[in-house]
Amino acid sequence: MPARSRRLAAGLVLAFAATACRRSHAGSGSPDAAATDGGRAEARDASAAMALDAAPPDDAIPAPSSDELTTRARHLLEAIANDNPDLAADILFPRDGWLATRDAADPGKDWERRVASPFRRAVHAWWRRYGDELQRAQFASLELGRALVQATPRRHGWKKPLWTVHDSRLTFVVDGHTRTLSIREMTAWRGAWYVTRLR
Repeated sequence: MPARSRRLAAGLVLAFAATACRRSHAGSGSPDAAATDGGRAEARDASAAMALDAAPPDDAIPAPSSDELTTRARHLLEAIANDNPDLAADILFPRDGWLATRDAADPGKDWERRVASPFRRAVHAWWRRYGDELQRAQFASLELGRALVQATPRRHGWKKPLWTVHDSRLTFVVDGHTRTLSIREMTAWRGAWYVTRLR
């Protein structure tokens, strides 16, 4: 049996055992009540382990489109229209993902320097250029770029072979006219696409 299946089976056994323990001691004021608390803790641990097992691997290739990605792309358009990058925090490559996948002396500072700060500057620059018309914009689509590339793990780079795509297109309509913004780089992590370089 594969390791993942063994962990899942063990988690189910622990959860079942904890449930049985709770039922057998329900309403009891006996000293065995402490065992029930222990069973609950074991069940929580088992549930956490199963959730971790269910998460996609770091280097999973996400679908090129999904309702979830569309929602986050809408947030990006709103962020630019309002000069507020915090509105699109869910499409920015996560800091914890960066910490887990980048080879850097201080991954937290590296994320701020390479991802977060450039993202904020890019949102502001696009707002200065398109802000007025984006106030009237209607989101149309986010189309991923055509060239999907798997990054090679290397020193001072990715520690894992994550997938990246360049020149994705954020399309919107203003006063009947279609406009597009090109997203320089998006990177996949745990089954979702995130912006690593906006411009």
